[in-house]
Amino acid sequence: MHALTGTRGTRRAEHWFWVLAAMLAVLMSAWPVHAEEAAGQWGLRLLKTYDLPPEAVARFLQSQEKNTQARPADAQPGEPLAGAQAWQGPDIDLTTVGSPYTLVIKATGVALADGDVATRLQLGWVLDGTLNKVLLPEMARKNTRAGQAVELLGASLPVTLKADRKAAPVIEFNAAPNLRLDSVRVEVWSGMRPSSPIELLMAWVPILLGVAALGFVWWARRI
Repeated sequence: MHALTGTRGTRRAEHWFWVLAAMLAVLMSAWPVHAEEAAGQWGLRLLKTYDLPPEAVARFLQSQEKNTQARPADAQPGEPLAGAQAWQGPDIDLTTVGSPYTLVIKATGVALADGDVATRLQLGWVLDGTLNKVLLPEMARKNTRAGQAVELLGASLPVTLKADRKAAPVIEFNAAPNLRLDSVRVEVWSGMRPSSPIELLMAWVPILLGVAALGFVWWARRI
């Protein structure tokens, strides 16, 4: 009887352990949805917004078409070529108190054919006449349909200043595979964005799983 009771207790403990693990897994799987909903919150304050003028977007498109026609036979699809077009915004007064600063890009366009679309842009800040580039991951959308309207969103790594100074945001256009670019918006965010409740919970996931595992071991040894 004792062995039977112990077996049932162990199974009950395993049941609740896996229930907790499943609940945490559900929360983790829901994280990308919450991240997408909060995609605009890249800092404490939206400092500046720039909509690139139509002529700048037209230069990007002309550069894309020219590069496509002049692409060497051994070049990889979507590979950036030399002679990238750039847009530079006006100077902004940046302070150490407002650091870090994050550049956010919102590009809209239309898919030219069925398949993946992407934009390959290089971001940076002009400080004292020198371009300082910052990392921007490739912005892409998979499995689009020909003629489908697409919005791509990306954010640079935050930049922290050691002294107050003027700086100008810069976008360098390299390529836009399978995308007819219609508009580009640049946002300058100031400060470190606050963590969402889901992010705070995700930081506790390893601890919660560890506590659950210890609880299971303690329960199993008591039976």
